[in-house]
Amino acid sequence: ESGVLDIEHSHRITQLKGTINMDQRARNYLLQNRQALESDIKTSYIMDHMIADDTLTVMEEEKVKAQTTQKERAAMLLKLIIAKDDYAYISFYNALQQEGYKDLAALLQDGLPIISPSNKNHSE
Repeated sequence: ESGVLDIEHSHRITQLKGTINMDQRARNYLLQNRQALESDIKTSYIMDHMIADDTLTVMEEEKVKAQTTQKERAAMLLKLIIAKDDYAYISFYNALQQEGYKDLAALLQDGLPIISPSNKNHSE
């Protein structure tokens, strides 16, 4: 059954959902690189990853899709992410990596919030 991994994955996310606000440094990295991100990203693929990660809701996805241009969609997505928590940043970063936006992911790499290792790997 392929669903087994997903359950484990979402369990890990709920553990991380404790933080309400995004790390200040992480938020600053998003703001600093906002223009580069807005002009380059195709939001639909990024959002698919984030919805799978449970860091973006379908309602939020609709909000982004309602925008007219690609740039407006990207701007709306970033606005939503900035208002979220550390895990949204990590999810967005991973989505950029997976969709081949290596250069953009590199811009955000130094801003990655540190999530305590106890949550990261549960191999005992």
